[in-house]
Parts: sequence; structure tokens; C-alpha cells
Amino acid sequence: MLSAAILLGPGCADDAAPRPSKDEPVRRAGFRSLAAREFFASCPGAAAGRDLAHQASRHEELKQLAARSGAGDPVALGENEWAGLSRNSPPERCEAGDEAYRQALAQYRGALDILAARIADHPAQREPRP
Repeated sequence: MLSAAILLGPGCADDAAPRPSKDEPVRRAGFRSLAAREFFASCPGAAAGRDLAHQASRHEELKQLAARSGAGDPVALGENEWAGLSRNSPPERCEAGDEAYRQALAQYRGALDILAARIADHPAQREPRP
């Protein structure tokens, strides 16, 4: 009885919602960009087209920017989570057709735009390297 009173006493209960980490938006954006890439890559003709190569190059540039700006670890965590999840559940597949292709490409571009914004907003954890 005493232990319940202590746990329920003021200051002991965790009434406040946990605050998300400052890395969370970058981690999520990294995860979503990989999900969008995989969805776009599943579109018929995407693998042979220039659009996928161009966006993949842009993605790599963003990862390098993240590494230089101190946001590399959250991006890597998002990649880790995507690797674990995609291994155990098949990703959604893109339908055939030009409209589905354009929508998937727009989704991938948008996910990369969000990743770029989250990297830019991320507070640096350490001093940049010379």
C-alpha cells in the first residue's frame, strides 16, 4: 500500500508526454525518403529511366550534407530502420501507367525536399569539422 502511495504521489508520476528527440524529424524524413525511393523504383520503367538515377544522386548528396552538418547519425538511423522493416515486410508496389509513375516520382521528390528541410533545421550536435 505504501509503495502505491509513493508511486502515485506528486512528482512521481510521469504525466508529461515524452519530448521527441531533436533527431526525430531527420530520422523520420530519412526513413520516408527510402520508402518513397523503393516505391518509385517499383514502377515499371523506373529502373531504366533517368529520373531514378537523378533522384538517387540527389539523395546521396543530401546524405553527405547531413554528415557534414551533424545530422548524419539520424539519417543513418532512419536507413537502419528501413532496412530492418523492408526485410520483413514487402514494400508497396507501384501500378503500371504514366500517371502512377508521375505520382510516385512526385512523392519521392517531395520526400527528398522534406529530408533537405529537416537537415537544414537540425541543430548541429558538435562543431563542424575543418
